[in-house]
Amino acid sequence: MTSSILELPRTRPTSSTAESGHDEARTPWIRSVARGAAGQGRHGVEISLLGPVRAWDRGCPLFPGTPVQQALLTMLALRAGMEVSVGELVEGIAGPVAEGEAGPLEEELHVLAARVRRLLRRTGDGGALRSTGGGYRLAISPILVDAIAFEHAIGDARVLVGIDPDAAELLLDDALGRWRGAPLQGVPGPFAEWERIRLWDLHDEASVMLRRLRLLRR
Repeated sequence: MTSSILELPRTRPTSSTAESGHDEARTPWIRSVARGAAGQGRHGVEISLLGPVRAWDRGCPLFPGTPVQQALLTMLALRAGMEVSVGELVEGIAGPVAEGEAGPLEEELHVLAARVRRLLRRTGDGGALRSTGGGYRLAISPILVDAIAFEHAIGDARVLVGIDPDAAELLLDDALGRWRGAPLQGVPGPFAEWERIRLWDLHDEASVMLRRLRLLRR
């Protein structure tokens, strides 16, 4: 078992329930996010996770980094605007950490964060990734992360189905159009593993809702 997260992070073995995608307790990192409409403006760093990880700053593409750098960026992006502790970041990338390994791995996490910060500085002011008292925060609006905007759209569609089916259909069609392939493609670590399952579940829900709405129109 490696003691480094910089190049080859460890992953937690996938259980049969996690593979099935039906265990509601499989996603310990699920959290609420600030609500808002999906935005398409080019006013800062934007992150796309519904496929291979992509990033832009004011519309200019950024190199998203190595897979382990993408794992850190993914965790911060899915909690955009919120502090994520160093310990939680380490476990989300490397899995459960033994007491004797915690210190060295946390030091490596700081090195990893410095590399990601440099990636985000290539076209902007470098202020997107910020250190906090106990961890790091990606200081962008949650709606500039496509996976969060997608989740918001599904929530809005659930409400609209019984009120305005046409609006719900348009919303679902647009939301599903955001997808570019398997979510978080190639991103390692248990956090990414759980989020892939959760996002696929939302995709399946959206697809079923859209099919039902279209059948009702016939």
